[in-house]
Amino acid sequence: MSKKSAWLDANIILRFLLKDHPKYFEAAFHLFSEAEKGKIILYLHPLILAEVVLTLQGYYGYSKSEIAGILGSMIESEGLFLEDIEVARKAFKEYAKNNVDYIDAYLAACAVLKGPEVIYTMDKKHFSRLEGDIRVV
Repeated sequence: MSKKSAWLDANIILRFLLKDHPKYFEAAFHLFSEAEKGKIILYLHPLILAEVVLTLQGYYGYSKSEIAGILGSMIESEGLFLEDIEVARKAFKEYAKNNVDYIDAYLAACAVLKGPEVIYTMDKKHFSRLEGDIRVV
C-alpha cells in the first residue's frame, strides 16, 4: 500500500496557525498530525507559502520576524514537502533581516542558490538590501 499524499491550500495552514475557527483548526491539526506520523505526505507549493505570508502580514498584521519564525519552523515539519526548501529558508532569513517583501527575498534567494544570478528590477530600494547581481533598469 502506497503512502497517501496531497497538496495543501493556504486556508489549511492559516486555520492551523491562527486557531480562529475550532472546527477548521481541528481538521488542519489532524492533517498535520497524520503527516508527522508518516501516514500522509503534505506538499506545499512555494506560491501557496507566499500567499500565507502575504495574508499573515497584510490581513492579520503579523510582523516579518513573526512570520519568518512561524513559517520557517513549519516548513521543517516532518511529513511536509516543500520544493526548493533551501530557497524558502534563505528567503525567510532575508525577509525578516532586511525588511523586504517576501516575494523579493524569494526571487533573490532563487537567483543566488539556483541561478541565473542576474535580476533585473526597478525596485532599487528593496533589492539593494539583498544578495545577488541586481541590475536596476
